[in-house]
Amino acid sequence: MAGPERAIFPRGAGRASGGLELRCAVFARRYGRILLVRHRRHPLFGGDWTLPGGLLEYGVNPRESAARLLADQAGVEADSMRLLGMNSTVEGDWILTFVFEAPIRENPSPGRETTDARLFDLDALPAAVHPLTRRLLDGYRLTEKAKAV
Repeated sequence: MAGPERAIFPRGAGRASGGLELRCAVFARRYGRILLVRHRRHPLFGGDWTLPGGLLEYGVNPRESAARLLADQAGVEADSMRLLGMNSTVEGDWILTFVFEAPIRENPSPGRETTDARLFDLDALPAAVHPLTRRLLDGYRLTEKAKAV
């Protein structure tokens, strides 16, 4: 497990007692395009587009959980996975989200948990992007533009 991940929480746990929920989100990219998925019957996201990700598995480090969720939701494997940062929110429970970036080589296809998986240009996103995902994408887009300068 990488240093920042170990320092924050030594053992991954999707939902721990005390109202802590650990999640991950993956910015999977291919040829400069970003991967978005639509989940089956998701209580929070409904039919909106989201980044691949979800609850972390107990005892599995966040990077490994993120790689498994990427494969399960979009049928692709990451060439590598880099931790971009961690987001902390309070929505009833305290939610800590590990945010990763991962280059992919294959085109995505819907997995067991999803109805659709597609690549989109960052500047041409579909209208039905979930507001939480849109916030992450807006921050990512700003970071990408700053790197290009």
